[in-house]
Amino acid sequence: MTAGEQRWTFDGACPILWHNHRMATTTTRTPDKTTPATSLRGYVIVLISTLLLSFTGILIKTLLVDFNMVPLNLAFWRVLIVTAALGLALLLVRRSYFKIRLQHLIYFIVMGVVGVGLHQLAWVNSVNLNGAAVATVLVYINPTIVALASVRVFGEKLDRTKIIALVLTLTGIILVAEMYIPSNLQLNGLGILVGLLTGITWASYAIIGQFVARKYSPWATLFYAFLFGALCLLPMQLYAGNFSSLGTQWMGWAILLFLSLGPTLVGFGLYTVGLSQIPASVVTLLATLEPVFSIILAYVLFGEVLDFPQIIGAGLILLAVLLLRPRTTVEVV
Repeated sequence: MTAGEQRWTFDGACPILWHNHRMATTTTRTPDKTTPATSLRGYVIVLISTLLLSFTGILIKTLLVDFNMVPLNLAFWRVLIVTAALGLALLLVRRSYFKIRLQHLIYFIVMGVVGVGLHQLAWVNSVNLNGAAVATVLVYINPTIVALASVRVFGEKLDRTKIIALVLTLTGIILVAEMYIPSNLQLNGLGILVGLLTGITWASYAIIGQFVARKYSPWATLFYAFLFGALCLLPMQLYAGNFSSLGTQWMGWAILLFLSLGPTLVGFGLYTVGLSQIPASVVTLLATLEPVFSIILAYVLFGEVLDFPQIIGAGLILLAVLLLRPRTTVEVV
């Protein structure tokens, strides 16, 4: 790092250009060779993240159905609460994390606008247009996108194990989402395009996240991603109006807070930490366990019965995850 290098820091609501005249020691991260222990840690972190994120579907369904919360309103408040909570935590504990290089600002903007803001909108509309089953399958094209992009962007190898894992996860997702039931196939051109957009936008979060999370703290990465995601959703929310569709339903607000500060903040945070430690292609494949965890939770909490094909699909995804477990050899990233 040279003298006079510029970075942005956000003090309150105003961005301030900060000139660094000394070597920074806490705000940037130098990529290191990933040791087997680090790979195992990243693997476990992503699995925990996936388990936490699997709670979001149940909580979102509760807010939309039982409390009649407007989808855009839910997406906006969810992202805004995470941004505010994480920003306050960093302000109190790690103010140095707010400092980022000017030339990296564009990565955070794209990650936030596309990977957080537009992804939230695309996901809600995909479920509405396609139904939950088709929407779930379409969003999980992202491991394929990330695997192919990582070959080009990061020079990762698309080896036989990853190809087999991709096939297993795609087949497993189709079975878990019950796409074999004709009534679940609400196919239309616009719905398919929006559904593909959910996969592309989610893949962008993983690809850009791998780059920036290895240069900055994953928690700083998460903060800026959600900050720009909130700024993306704000004008849409202003145009739509009805900022508080929950009104005085205090139980609904409590569920929204738990959704935002629990599964979303911690789940996304650990996902981003995982991106700093293991390849994005592996992270996105491990994350396909989310619908598996979701149907297990639905069975435990609500007594929903799993069909035999769903069990087979869950088994295929689990097999893919086992194939991707850390090896004894050192992996250089």
